Amino acid sequence: MDYFTMSKEYFQDAKKILKTLRKYEAKLKNSRKENLEKLNSKIASYRYIYYDLLNTAKLLEKRAKKNQTKDKEKKDAA
Repeated sequence: MDYFTMSKEYFQDAKKILKTLRKYEAKLKNSRKENLEKLNSKIASYRYIYYDLLNTAKLLEKRAKKNQTKDKEKKDAA
């Protein structure tokens, strides 16, 4: 399992979601009152997904660094 590669993929997915999130935020400024509730709901959902992806990417990145340290220690001990 390659945590570093998985982390990069999560960061890329978060970037895509952020693009979509920004698009809906821009629509919010120009929308009518009837659409505000629907748009705010979509924005909240995308924001949740974005932060979930971002936090998972950071966690995987930490694991990748931790594994690199362990691998280096094993090589040094051998």
